[in-house]
Amino acid sequence: MEYTKNLLLQVMIILIPVFFYSMYLTNRHQFIETKRQKLIFSFLAMITLVLCMSFPIYSDVNERNDLRFVALMIGIFYGDGYATGIVLTIILLLYRWYFGGTGFYSTVYEILFLLPMFFLAYPRFVQQDRAGRMKLTWRITLGMSLIFILVDLQDMEFFSTLQEVLTICVATFVTIFLIETLRENSQLHMDAQQAEKYKILGELASSFAHEIRNPMQTNRGFLQLLLQSPISETYKGYVQVCIEEVDRANAVITEYLSLAKPEADMKESVDVCETIQTVVNILYSYALERKVSIDVRLPEQECVILGHPQKVKQAFLNIIKNGIEAIHQGGAVSILMKQESQQVVIQIQDEGVGMNEDEVKRLGQPFYSLKEKGTGIGLMVSYRIIDSLHGKIIVQSQKGNGTTFTIRFPLHNCKNTPLTDKNER
Repeated sequence: MEYTKNLLLQVMIILIPVFFYSMYLTNRHQFIETKRQKLIFSFLAMITLVLCMSFPIYSDVNERNDLRFVALMIGIFYGDGYATGIVLTIILLLYRWYFGGTGFYSTVYEILFLLPMFFLAYPRFVQQDRAGRMKLTWRITLGMSLIFILVDLQDMEFFSTLQEVLTICVATFVTIFLIETLRENSQLHMDAQQAEKYKILGELASSFAHEIRNPMQTNRGFLQLLLQSPISETYKGYVQVCIEEVDRANAVITEYLSLAKPEADMKESVDVCETIQTVVNILYSYALERKVSIDVRLPEQECVILGHPQKVKQAFLNIIKNGIEAIHQGGAVSILMKQESQQVVIQIQDEGVGMNEDEVKRLGQPFYSLKEKGTGIGLMVSYRIIDSLHGKIIVQSQKGNGTTFTIRFPLHNCKNTPLTDKNER
């Protein structure tokens, strides 16, 4: 009975980060996306680690068992990665040394095997979807259990070792399942809110855009006639400015109308390499005018996704154009495309002014723009297109250090080929 009570206590301690972080997310609808949130989760993992070691499971008088390594793994995967792993490992060793006993050396041996395994799995873990994370965590847990058996079997009874291994597997599976469920629910809630915003904007666009465009076209026609009439060059300059502003307003209306257009059900194969190169060719003169170079690195052979060619081109056009406009004193926009597992990954990095954490979180929201004359609609449309093609977009940025957009699409057909530099522009 005492063993069962301690076992349940250990499992409840492991779930502390899940419960507290779910409360933290209630009014934020976002799960471990920002640096601050990762630090909070790392701190909770630290508390969990200490509590696990403070209330161990005693299999006999001299043997202490706990779920410290489960707390370590969760802290690395969902916290701040390598930094969290190093801090938690130091705390684990110091606290275990404080308790004394020969078990300290077993802990050191286990860490020598487990910490590299966690660190090697971390980059792959953060790139996986929910199912991929569950599978990867299950494989790591089995490997961790095998290490415990090899290290502790000589000093422990077989039944005691088996109990420890089963406890670790169950606790890890339950914790990861709950965390991923929270993440998924949070993402679904965000998607529902975003869909509602798109619906409202689409209705507004379809209701007003056409009515506004008609008189604008009439005004532009009369301005063109006025430009051809015998008036002074000064007044012609004024008329030309009016025409340019009407065209700019018309471009904004066109962007609004793109929100109201329903997505086509039929999708076709889109060569991402060809699409990106086409976009680069379109923006070449625009970038040259702003003293910005575009460096492109693409696979030699095609990488194909399922989508709408014009919409995919529009999404890349908006993002790359924003990168060019973010550079004020000359610089470069780098585009790298590669294959990872069953995904095509496109990284668009600029040397612009960068953004802070709050600005990054608001990207893609209606009417939010960091440009003086921007509407925020272009980037919002890009986000919507990428989402409609089951893609994901991650933004990393720092003030003064530029911005990197990482876009992932599921592959429809792609061949493994080495990357080559194509600095044609």
